[in-house]
Amino acid sequence: MIKNIIYLLFFLLLSSCNDNSKNYNKQYLNSLIEVNTHEDSLFNVFIEPYKKSIESKMNEIISFTKKDLRKNKPVGSLGNFVTDLCLEYAEADICLMNNGGLRSVINKGDITVGMIYELMPFENELVIVELSETDFNEMLMHVIQKGGEPISGLQVTATNKEILDYKPKFNFENKQKVKILTSDYLAEKKDFFKNKTQIKVGIKLRDAIIQYCKKNDTIYTRLDERVKIIDNEK
Repeated sequence: MIKNIIYLLFFLLLSSCNDNSKNYNKQYLNSLIEVNTHEDSLFNVFIEPYKKSIESKMNEIISFTKKDLRKNKPVGSLGNFVTDLCLEYAEADICLMNNGGLRSVINKGDITVGMIYELMPFENELVIVELSETDFNEMLMHVIQKGGEPISGLQVTATNKEILDYKPKFNFENKQKVKILTSDYLAEKKDFFKNKTQIKVGIKLRDAIIQYCKKNDTIYTRLDERVKIIDNEK
């Protein structure tokens, strides 16, 4: 990266100068490359102990799964796993995430810290957002129109155009609201979450997954019909 920046700076400098300065520029570039090579060597020596420490941490085995955990629609074992465990970290009614935020799969076998970092490379934090009945229904339609998104604490049946039924039923009388656990990223992005107070849980989504795995030597998850879209049935 440092060398590429030096080459780019030199190219821009050379193109802006006249022919009489070419020899000086060439000498200056050689000087930069020589210094840069020395800096790279020192840098590698400096980071080597930290590199080994990080590799050791990433290779730490924290749990085991007998089955592949993968994304799918309307319901996937990976989405079920993540949203179900997240509800253990907060007093919320429902957990909603998105398939796009889960960046890899967890293959059957040992689960390492590095695999969780690949699954969740972002610094997303868990937050709770309270929704009114109108916003809640908008959230459900978002899940359906996406063909299904990772969700826990709810079973919903719908067509592509309307919600037919969902359980459990929530009491929206007296302006009561339903508590949705999600990531701060989704809380900022989705319209039904916007302009709502975010209650911070105090843990990153990735750390919640890692902690859960460390507490459970074997991961058990299953597919169910928590999201059922009638129009997709054959």
